[in-house]
Amino acid sequence: MRTCFSEEYGGILGKCARVREAGAPPEAALQRFWAEGVLVGEALHTLENHRVRIVAPGWANKAEGPDFLGAQVEFNGVLHGGDVEIHQSPGGWCGHGHHRDPRYRDVILHVVWDAGRSPARPPATPEGRALATLSLTAPPAAELFHRWERSREAETLPEPSACGRCARDLSGEQRDAVTAFLDLAGEWRILEKARDMRERAAAAGLEQALYETLLRACGYARYAASFHLLARSLPYDRIRQLALLEPFLPEAALFHHAGLLPDTLPAGADDTAAAHHRRLTALRREYLGELRSLGLEWPRVGVRPVNTPERRLAGAARLVARTAKRGLLAALEELWRGEEPPLARRRTFEALFSPALGFWTTHCAWNGKSLARSAALLGGGRVRSVIGNVFLPLAVAKARDTRDRALEERALNFCRALPAEPDNQILRRMTAWIFPEDAPRLTFLRQQGLLQMYRDWCEANPSCRNCSLHAYFKQKENAT
Repeated sequence: MRTCFSEEYGGILGKCARVREAGAPPEAALQRFWAEGVLVGEALHTLENHRVRIVAPGWANKAEGPDFLGAQVEFNGVLHGGDVEIHQSPGGWCGHGHHRDPRYRDVILHVVWDAGRSPARPPATPEGRALATLSLTAPPAAELFHRWERSREAETLPEPSACGRCARDLSGEQRDAVTAFLDLAGEWRILEKARDMRERAAAAGLEQALYETLLRACGYARYAASFHLLARSLPYDRIRQLALLEPFLPEAALFHHAGLLPDTLPAGADDTAAAHHRRLTALRREYLGELRSLGLEWPRVGVRPVNTPERRLAGAARLVARTAKRGLLAALEELWRGEEPPLARRRTFEALFSPALGFWTTHCAWNGKSLARSAALLGGGRVRSVIGNVFLPLAVAKARDTRDRALEERALNFCRALPAEPDNQILRRMTAWIFPEDAPRLTFLRQQGLLQMYRDWCEANPSCRNCSLHAYFKQKENAT
């Protein structure tokens, strides 16, 4: 049996051309990418070769006028404040008449997908001030956008009305080969997560990359981007030092930075809420005077009470505090050592997460009724997701960096034994699409394979027309 993660799936990708729709991403997707602050702090260049660094993406404008208001952008080292407009191509500026509209006089940056051909009229404000244009297809923005696209796996999708060609045309024996293919795709996906972590570590250090990935995973789909922005804005070195001063300081800092620590309690708060609020606001007053609130939005429609951002963020803060003495990276590296069985190792990882103690284990918000009984801040399913999507890629990244074959073997054995995480719309859709009847048992690894298969083959080609992957399976079937 193999002892390292397979890269065979990458070879299949290289041999089989993927069918994709042409054209730029929808403008709404570009706006969401910008709003989530993925480009904050990155070294970028405009089409005019200005050095650009995004400090703050600004506020999404739901009314008429520029897409984002009050952005902060450094041009050639000088900070400017103003608005941002986003289009698929540079011609959208004049095509939409913004060059004549006084509402666009304060725009400082025009963001587009593909620069393409230069427009007949360069973008300029109504007063004639020339605008800088940032293309999202230029590095490193392009890779960051595609990585962001890959993280959108819990988007609400329509349920499939039929199965795909793989399910219709392949024999029962060949469907076993599809299951084996999912295992390869899952291993490739873990390798991609490890590569993403290593790339971020090259710029910010492995512990910071780990911390950012952890917070994003704790935020899950609804709050992942905001949690990631918090981790970038309030880095691990600082949050760890706060934890060493006082265990509740990480919660106070993250809540304040996120805009979740109100100056005064809302109506309906009980005595325990008042006591916890006094504790956090006292810590804020004593230690966090220079920390500002990012003013993030926290949508709650459709969110289960136990999954509120307060509870998830408190769970992440508790984990940071519990590992602060050794450091998060050292604590996890220690748990990857030794030859214990996968189940015992998983139990050890699960023990890192705090038991159901403290204010947020019995409350979902600062006001409202308390829960009938304590509930863990991060449920069992979310903990399994963190272990699989954060702790496992960390081990693979470390093993590849240090050429530690034994560590990678432990990680692979652990991955193969890891049970499934909670499913989502994509997993349900893909299971019905590929296995409409008698679906195989889905482990964490096969779930990862389904997500990878969806991203690389099925998402952009739901008709299955000219699908080279289907042809690949048929060729293998005929060969046997």
